[in-house]
Amino acid sequence: MSKHAIRKLLSIAMALALTLSLAACGGGGQSSAPAPAPATPASPAGDGGAADAPKEPVTLRFYNYALSETAKADWWQSTIADFQKENDWITIDTITVDYNSMVSTFTNDLASGLSVDLVYGEVSWIPALVDGGFIQAPKNVLSPDFYNGYYPHVTGQFQYNGDVYGVPHYYTNSVIFVNKDLVTAAGLKMEEFPDTLDGLKGWIETLNKKYSGDPNVTTTFGLTTAEVPATGANINAIYTAFGGTLINEDGTLADLNAEPNKTAMHEALDFYKYLLDTKSTQENLKLKDYRASFGAGNVCMYVDSSWGYAQIGEVDANAKNFTVTAPLPATMGTNGKGSSLVESHCFLIGSQLSDAQKEAVDLFLQHCTKNETMEGYLNNIGLAFVAHKGMESCPISPILEGAAKGVDNVVRQTQIGPIISVQTELASMVLNYTVNGMSADDAIAEYIKQAEYYINQ
Repeated sequence: MSKHAIRKLLSIAMALALTLSLAACGGGGQSSAPAPAPATPASPAGDGGAADAPKEPVTLRFYNYALSETAKADWWQSTIADFQKENDWITIDTITVDYNSMVSTFTNDLASGLSVDLVYGEVSWIPALVDGGFIQAPKNVLSPDFYNGYYPHVTGQFQYNGDVYGVPHYYTNSVIFVNKDLVTAAGLKMEEFPDTLDGLKGWIETLNKKYSGDPNVTTTFGLTTAEVPATGANINAIYTAFGGTLINEDGTLADLNAEPNKTAMHEALDFYKYLLDTKSTQENLKLKDYRASFGAGNVCMYVDSSWGYAQIGEVDANAKNFTVTAPLPATMGTNGKGSSLVESHCFLIGSQLSDAQKEAVDLFLQHCTKNETMEGYLNNIGLAFVAHKGMESCPISPILEGAAKGVDNVVRQTQIGPIISVQTELASMVLNYTVNGMSADDAIAEYIKQAEYYINQ
């Protein structure tokens, strides 16, 4: 590998790794999950040619941070082991570090001459990895019948530079997790969950009155404001629900001083200030903090991705008995319709695969995208909605039934290289307005300055 390519790799690693946060997926400390034992190549058939001749062994180096997470490691290990039993010519060699270290790990490995064949990652990683030439479009690898089974409204979020990169494992809208026991005790009924912002504020005020002074209830409606990437994505989702657009189709920053974006941003900022001023939410908490507190029964409601339940369930295995969900209200402020950005964990396919490795990737993704493999996961571990026809028979978790009506209200956001930094700056903007004493106009102006700096680099 040339010195220029190595420098490019390391610059991408720094650009991404410095902005990633454990909060994005709630990862824990660095750990290593052992790969299942290598598969043994099939023996020649002894029935006079009735079976195919054994295939040459193939190894896939699979980078997967989820194997370092307690709630998901067992499922991934068993899924990979089952796949290798069915395809005994393929070995899945897993490379596992925590989420915060994943990008720097595989970019450093690439610079060292190691192969990166498959990555389990995030949509936001795609622009930089495409620009570096390190991943390829799945249409070049996956069999057409399988590839065409992905739902277009989900794969649309994976578009970059005119093509789709990466494929979704599953997806979600923005979900409001609700502790039904706490809201019921306050005299509220889930079947009457509000579909307007004013109605939601009415619920929040009722809960504030009920639990004022109760040390066991710390939050009535939680929104993350910590200055980390997951918070930025969460704030972007709230801004979208108020009717705003952050990135134009051409990859430029949308005009935040033109309507409807101006009103949407001001109303979103005012909602955050309302929550902090009324002590309904807490300053600087990450999503992983809310997940832990919700699992402990200390939070009435908070906004998260659906798979945040994996960490809620870690805190209390009985959390399923008090956890329900709702979508963002269909009417949010002046112009908002409660729209939600598509969120998805995904597979990113390395650009230097041999033909045999492409076949192995195709088979492995098909294995990870079928009812038999995913039903237990989607209902008990990483709650989410299916992104492929191969999983369409998977029943929706009862916990997600309330939020399901919001799935049809997802919208696509244009992907750009610096999206992680551009979204993270949203958290700084919110804190500048709600905590640091800036006016809304000044906070927005400072945000525009910082966001355009990243976009124009």
